[in-house]
Amino acid sequence: MTRTQRLPNGLVVRGINRNETEYLYKEIFEDLGYLPPDGVSLPDHPVIIDVGANIGMFTLFAAQRWPTARIFSFEPIPDVFQALSENVADLPNVTAVNRAVGSVAEKRELTFYPHYSMMSGFDADPAEDKELVQSYIRNVAAGLDDAERREVFVEEAEEILSGRFEEIRKVPCEVVRLDETVKSLGIDRIDFLKVDVEGFEIEVLGGIGDELWPNIGVAAVEVEGEGRLAAAIDLMTGHGMRTTVEQPGEYRDTDVFTLFARRPA
Repeated sequence: MTRTQRLPNGLVVRGINRNETEYLYKEIFEDLGYLPPDGVSLPDHPVIIDVGANIGMFTLFAAQRWPTARIFSFEPIPDVFQALSENVADLPNVTAVNRAVGSVAEKRELTFYPHYSMMSGFDADPAEDKELVQSYIRNVAAGLDDAERREVFVEEAEEILSGRFEEIRKVPCEVVRLDETVKSLGIDRIDFLKVDVEGFEIEVLGGIGDELWPNIGVAAVEVEGEGRLAAAIDLMTGHGMRTTVEQPGEYRDTDVFTLFARRPA
């Protein structure tokens, strides 16, 4: 079931869990987490692909920032896709696609956390995912000046987190390759590719194909694990893109990174 929520910028969205929506808003609209640190310049009428769209927060951000863009948003989980569809219903330039993206076209089961949807994934592990969120909480708390505020923040965050990973659903979904899907949608390029798929990012990149790679301008990919990070960098540099790696302070001492890539002019 989706819930209506008004964001600090006045935007009204449908979400799954209030705290998740607030987190996504801060990460995307306030911290600009998917924009390269040296900025990004897109052509007129850019094509933007949002893989792992969740409820569509980056899609909404992109639609505001680049109002002439064509945006294609991929989200495989039916409950989450419903919220995405509702959030982009009035945006004629956005196409929501109820599919996962990978290196092989196939049908798979995905682990869905109804109470923490943005951590859902093909290789989700409740214990590891909970520890990652706890690390995030500790890092945010460390940035607070007042010891009492830190203690209250951690207590409240842990209370919110309690039980979030206990309910698990196995959800069947269809996986498609990006190159084949882009072609079927009538797209010949991707000006901005955003990928956030909880550990499945190498599979997503593996489905781009040699023909499409030269037509990707800018990419922002959340990567989990140093091995995956190295593999993603190799893929991108091997296809002529320049890469930079960022790790937000909230994720220090974790294996979560944001990999940015840009095709030289």
